[in-house]
Amino acid sequence: MFVLTLFLSGCVTKTVKEGAFQKAQWETKALIKNQKENKTQSLSIDIFAIKNERARFEITALLGFQVASVVMSPTEISYAVYPQKTFFYGRNTERAFANVIGMPLHPMNLANIAFDEPVRGPGWKCGLDPAGLIYQCENIAKQTRVEWLDRKEGQKKVVITAPQFEMQWLFEAPKTEVQFKSELFTLRQPQGFKAIQLN
Repeated sequence: MFVLTLFLSGCVTKTVKEGAFQKAQWETKALIKNQKENKTQSLSIDIFAIKNERARFEITALLGFQVASVVMSPTEISYAVYPQKTFFYGRNTERAFANVIGMPLHPMNLANIAFDEPVRGPGWKCGLDPAGLIYQCENIAKQTRVEWLDRKEGQKKVVITAPQFEMQWLFEAPKTEVQFKSELFTLRQPQGFKAIQLN
């Protein structure tokens, strides 16, 4: 996985604190609780993203076991779920992740969260802290909240809560001097995987 990350990301040389940047790479850890199924999972999530344009998420479990690869734009998404040998592709909508995790968020909002951008979509309201950084977004109708906590030198903790779902997401400081290869944001159906088109 380490070699794959090097291959995909190109040259990475500098980390930054909070601030405006257009593309970045993050190493993150997530603890996801699915209360409906009474399951908790710890994951590592490597994020490669260009703000408002493209994002790739490489998701691994403990000991580097590959769980999923996700590539998306605001309108299209494709992702491979390795344990189930299933490849999903199609329009990027709020329902795109319904088969994998019960999170009521448009997938591009995961990249927005990384960039400290507001959660977008009908019914979302966000607030800024005294430093002008986003600290909370909430959708009362969906009973869903995103909170940015414990900021320090570019690191942060983000907590996403929804009915029967919670995600605690720890971010290392982003690497912003990155050269992404064009094929990074392409994901093809792996051999032997079942393909399912998303509506």
